[in-house]
Amino acid sequence: MKSEPRKNPPHPKTGHPRSKSRSLGGFFSSLSRKTAIGLAIVAVLLIALRIALPHVILRVANQKLNEIPEYRGHIEDVDLSLWRGAYQIEGVRLDKLNGKIPVPFFSARVVDLSVEWRALFHGKLVSEIEVYEPRVNFVNAPTKEESQTEIDDSWRDKVDEMFPLRINHFAIHEGEVHFRDFHRQPKVDIHLDHLEVNAKGLSNRQEKGKALPAVVHAGGRAMDHAKIRLDIKLAPLAKQPTFDLNAELTGLKLATLNDFLRAYASVDMENGRFDLFTEMAGADGKFTGYVKPLAKNVEILDLEKDKGNPLQVLWEALVAGVEKVLENPPKSQVGTQIPISGTFSDPKAGIWPTIGALLRNAFIRALRPQLNNSVDIQDVPKKPEPPKTAPSGKNSKAKK
Repeated sequence: MKSEPRKNPPHPKTGHPRSKSRSLGGFFSSLSRKTAIGLAIVAVLLIALRIALPHVILRVANQKLNEIPEYRGHIEDVDLSLWRGAYQIEGVRLDKLNGKIPVPFFSARVVDLSVEWRALFHGKLVSEIEVYEPRVNFVNAPTKEESQTEIDDSWRDKVDEMFPLRINHFAIHEGEVHFRDFHRQPKVDIHLDHLEVNAKGLSNRQEKGKALPAVVHAGGRAMDHAKIRLDIKLAPLAKQPTFDLNAELTGLKLATLNDFLRAYASVDMENGRFDLFTEMAGADGKFTGYVKPLAKNVEILDLEKDKGNPLQVLWEALVAGVEKVLENPPKSQVGTQIPISGTFSDPKAGIWPTIGALLRNAFIRALRPQLNNSVDIQDVPKKPEPPKTAPSGKNSKAKK
């Protein structure tokens, strides 16, 4: 009679029963080898993806930029930062075609696009964009082909396609904006430089008690020396532009504008400074505000320099004479305040109030070189409410 085989036969060398733990160890050892192989395959795939993905993004981004009408876009390189959900576009440039314009419409050293983790922790999947050393060049010229003053609105769609998340935080570092005219003598280059912009809350909706949930702070220089400051509160998701804006430019030396003044007004400045203050607010398609330009210690006429051009001397003498008549003697200041209001499609400036402020500054009291702090979003004319209809369900009395 055959005996039943043992469920746990002894080890052939030692004669002792086989250890169940050793059998399990072999199982786990085999499993760990499979896991290691699987992890190695995943790691190789991730490395391959990390190497290939920047080239794919670069090709797609260049393709999207070149779809903007009348412009050619180019990006030099793309770098990924997977650990923070970001990529950096390096050496971006957008040039107008068929105009032989020597400067690009837009360029930037680096554009950093990333997920905003702080907002993600609050349940919002939004992005932040930081642009380093951007340059924007507006060019005036005799023909449309040689001008560079606008770009097709489709550029926004191309940016959305490259980074589809809604932007919540936007920043600019060391930016510049230029207005150029290469067809004038002398050539014109009016510019803002060292621009720093910080915009937050751009994906926030209006809430009760918080009509303007986003803020923009900006600062920089004009013509390499004058101070610029801009503060805006806005509702970025409103159907109509809804904002409250304060801005000022202070300490601009008028002599730095001489290329512009000679090219467009045949006048140059020997001395003087210029300040500009403005407040604006808008809502429901309407806006209201003012612009206050002030010039101090203005000197225009230089007989020694212009003695070879009698017509130039006559013209500058006329301009200088008008300036002196309208100057406030104690402050050596010429200035006015221009009220502006209306709709965005039909803005209007108050001519008579502007003339009144000009004369008041000259002969009564000099305007203060500061913001008035007199404009608020509450000052924007309200949209008229539709007429109330009579309640239904009640039969009117029939006329006899």
